[in-house]
Amino acid sequence: MASSPSSRTRTTLTLVFALVTGLVLGWSGSGPGPAANPLKSTRDRLALLYSTQFNFTRDGEPLIHAGVLSGVDEVRFSSDGPLRIVPIGEGATEISVDVAGTHTVKIEEGRPGTYRHWVVVDRIPYSQVDRRDASVDAWVERGYLPTTIEVGGLFAIGSRRFDSRAVLVGVGGYDDRDEAINLAERLTARYGIETELHSEILTFPGGNLVLTGKGLKGKVRQADLLWVAPASQDQELTLETSRGDRRYKGALVFTADAAGHLSVVNAVPTETFLKGVVPSEVYASAPIESLKAQAVAARGTLLSAIGVRHLGDPYLLCSDVHCQMYEGLSRETARTNQAVDETRGVLMLEPGSAARSAHIADARYSSSCGGHTEDNDKVWGDLPQSYLRGGQDADSSLGASFDHGVTDANVKDWLGTDVKAWCNTSRYGGAKTFRWTKTVDADTLQAYFDRHFRVGRITDARIDKRGVSGRVIKMTFVGDKGTVVLDRELSIRRAFDGLRSSLFTMTIDRDSQGNPRRFAFVGGGFGHGAGMCQTGAMMMAHAGKSYSDILTHYYQGVTLERLY
Repeated sequence: MASSPSSRTRTTLTLVFALVTGLVLGWSGSGPGPAANPLKSTRDRLALLYSTQFNFTRDGEPLIHAGVLSGVDEVRFSSDGPLRIVPIGEGATEISVDVAGTHTVKIEEGRPGTYRHWVVVDRIPYSQVDRRDASVDAWVERGYLPTTIEVGGLFAIGSRRFDSRAVLVGVGGYDDRDEAINLAERLTARYGIETELHSEILTFPGGNLVLTGKGLKGKVRQADLLWVAPASQDQELTLETSRGDRRYKGALVFTADAAGHLSVVNAVPTETFLKGVVPSEVYASAPIESLKAQAVAARGTLLSAIGVRHLGDPYLLCSDVHCQMYEGLSRETARTNQAVDETRGVLMLEPGSAARSAHIADARYSSSCGGHTEDNDKVWGDLPQSYLRGGQDADSSLGASFDHGVTDANVKDWLGTDVKAWCNTSRYGGAKTFRWTKTVDADTLQAYFDRHFRVGRITDARIDKRGVSGRVIKMTFVGDKGTVVLDRELSIRRAFDGLRSSLFTMTIDRDSQGNPRRFAFVGGGFGHGAGMCQTGAMMMAHAGKSYSDILTHYYQGVTLERLY
C-alpha cells in the first residue's frame, strides 16, 4: 500500500533532519538565540511538530518532544518567572509576560484527525528487508492480509551517522482505532507477540486554542498550535494534572490530540528528559555505577525510538511505560541526576559499527534474570543479535552442568541450587525475585482461555521448548474442543495469571477424573531475561565494577561513545 502524503513527508524530514538545526523549540540556551525560522504559517509549524525531525540545542544536544498530557479540554499551568508566549513557535511573533503567575489553556471547536490504524506484528531493520516477504507470507498463512510500511531514517548526532530505518509489517488498516486495539489484544493473546499500533495520519486534528492568565490584558487566541516557554532555561513550568502537579523545564506546546481534545507536549533537551526517566526505572539508592549503566541504556532506548514510534501524534515519544515513564522534574533525585550528568552524551553502539555509520544498541533489560540471561530471538521471535545472547550472570562458571544453558534435563537442579549469580542477593529486592513459587487454580487458566480461545475445557498443559536460560518459550494447551500452542514467554506468563517469568518447573494437581485442579510453579527471575539484569547490575556495581564493565557484561561486543 502506498504511503499517505503525511507519511512520505515524515520520512523525508527524517532523512534530512541532520542538516536542519534552526528551530530550537522554546529552549533558551547560552549564546545568541536561534535565527528566525522561515516556517511562518501555522500549517507549516504543525507539520514540523508531527515530523520525525530532530532539533538541537546550541551545544549539539538533541531536543525531545514528549507528550505529557492529552484527552482534556482545559488545562492550567504556572510559571515561576517571566513567560514567553510564542503562538506558532520560535522565530515568529511573541508576547512577553513579565510576572510569574497561573494561566489556563482551553481548546474550542476541537476537531479530530483522520487516520488509518495498523497493528504492527513485525519490525524488520532496513538492512534485513529480505525478511519482509517471509514475514508477510507467515501472516497470510494465519489468515491476514498484511501490508508493509517504511519508517525511520538516517540521522546524525555529533560525528556519527545513524540508521533507524525499519519496515513494519502491519495488519488491519482500520479507520476506527478501537478496532485496531481489539485486534492487537487478540494477536498478543494468541501469538504472544509485542504488538503496537502504527497510525497513518491522513488529516491533522485541530481546534482553537485560547490562553488566559496573569499578566495578560485579554485572551490569546491561536488556531491549532500554541507555544509557551520560560524566559530563561533556569525557570520551570508547572502543569496541573489529575495525578498531581508536574514540573517541567523547556517549552510547553499546546495542540489538538487525535480526538480533537487538548494535547500538551514538553519540548526538552535529551539529558533533562533522562533525568525524569531514570528514577522510574531503577532504585535511586542503587550504586552509582549501576545508575550510570541504566542512564546509558535509557539514552539509547530514547534516541533509537525517534522516527519509528508515535508517527500519528504531535510528539516523538509518550511519557508512560509504552515509551519511557517521564514525569518531568517531579521524580528527579540527586543521585540519578549525577548518573545522567556523568554519562552525558554516551551511547552504546552495536558491534561492528563503522567509523562514521552506526546502529544504537537495543538496550533491553529486565528486573532479574534468575541467574541466566536469555537470547533475544527466543523472547520476541526477531533475528538473533550477537550482543543479546543469553549467558550465566557471573564472571565465572556457575557449574559445569550449566555451561551450555539451562535445559529440561537440568532446570530442576538449576532452580534448586544456590548458584552464586550476581542477581542472587538479598539486596535490592533480589531475594523475592531470584527464586519464587506460585500456585494457579485451573479456573484462572480456564478463564484466560475462555476469553481468548475456543478450545473448551482445558485438560492438559505441557512444556514443549525452553530457551537457553531455561525459560519456557513454547507450551501446548489441550482442551476438550481443541488445542492451542503458545510460543512466546509473555503469552505463557499471562495465561498463568502473570507469572514473574517463564523460567519455571510445573506440576499439575489433578482431580479423580484426571482434570487439572491447580498448577504449582517453582520459578526464577522477574521479566523476560534478555539484556541487562537490573538486580545483577546493582550487585556488580556494589562489587566495584564500572558502568562500562556492567554494560559490556550484559551486551557482548558493544562499544560506548560520547557523542555530545
